[in-house]
Amino acid sequence: MLQIGSIIHRERQHRQITQETLAAHCQVSKASVSKWEKGQSYPDITLLPKIAAYFDLTVDELLGYEQTLSKQQIRTLYMDYSKRFAHEPFDDVYPDVLDDVRHGYRDAGLLLQMSVLMLNHCVLAPEPPSVLAAAGRWLERIRTLSDDVWVLRQVNSLQATIASMQGDPETTLRLLDGVIRPSIGDEALLSTAYEQLGRTDDAKRTIQVAMYQNLLQLVGAAPHYLRLAADDRGASAETLRRTDGIIDLYELEQLHPNVCLLYYIGTAQAAAAQENRAQLYAYLSKYVRVSTKYLFPVDLHGDRYFDRLDGWMEELDLGTSALRSDRLVKQSVFDVLDAPYFTPYQGDQEMKDLKAELRFGLEGIQ
Repeated sequence: MLQIGSIIHRERQHRQITQETLAAHCQVSKASVSKWEKGQSYPDITLLPKIAAYFDLTVDELLGYEQTLSKQQIRTLYMDYSKRFAHEPFDDVYPDVLDDVRHGYRDAGLLLQMSVLMLNHCVLAPEPPSVLAAAGRWLERIRTLSDDVWVLRQVNSLQATIASMQGDPETTLRLLDGVIRPSIGDEALLSTAYEQLGRTDDAKRTIQVAMYQNLLQLVGAAPHYLRLAADDRGASAETLRRTDGIIDLYELEQLHPNVCLLYYIGTAQAAAAQENRAQLYAYLSKYVRVSTKYLFPVDLHGDRYFDRLDGWMEELDLGTSALRSDRLVKQSVFDVLDAPYFTPYQGDQEMKDLKAELRFGLEGIQ
């Protein structure tokens, strides 16, 4: 059903334009505008571009046309593009992404996940800054389309990520101002409410999800703290002891190998900067072992303790699948050992052996 009448009324009121003014612009009578707004008639098709331009809208927006894809359709589209980026030149795939975005420019869910797609694959682009800028525009567009608090929180976080990647810390700080505040503990309240209603399974799942996410955040933050505390050996050693203990206690290498890999490589980077070869190769060895034993296939899953996560994970926008294809993930795993901060160690036999072990362990993964 066309919504053109209500949209004309809304835009006219918003801009404080009278029916007479709009009628004069369109060279019709005030009565005609009144009938449009009441849904008693529609503007002539030749007037649509003129009215749309007057209100700074597209014709589709003026008509109230919305092409909204389901979560599963968006998920499939994302995965298809991820696979294409792994096998085709970026410039062959990117125009198709832009075309889908143009057709779904009123679909906040589509714009959100296409922005995520670009952040995860922009390194493949000949000019990554232009791709990041496009994703930034899509995210800004979502702010005009959605009032969903969770969606807008994701938009804010992604915009802050783009600003960080663009070397713009001021914008990152502005977007994230006030994020660090005491936790209200809503998960415990939600779980208690479920428990009071006799919905024990929902109560357990709520607490498990909260525990799981807090664990990942704790381990994920450790490399950053190690970098900041590089000049404090006591703090660094205690951070390693406690984080290693959490990983072992909760069997995180199997539960979430990616967060462990980020921790191991971050720790190895800190060791490289301090020329601590013993720590460097201890954590690079862990990196290689987890990469070859637990990382593939890349997906999200629970375990025998976190046995209520799978349903929650399936409800995520992109499900349990990886945000990049296994082929691209495999390449990035290899590339890490060639990162600039490991350059002084490329001649070490230990580094050569680890590279050979990694290559042998992953060569069968497609």
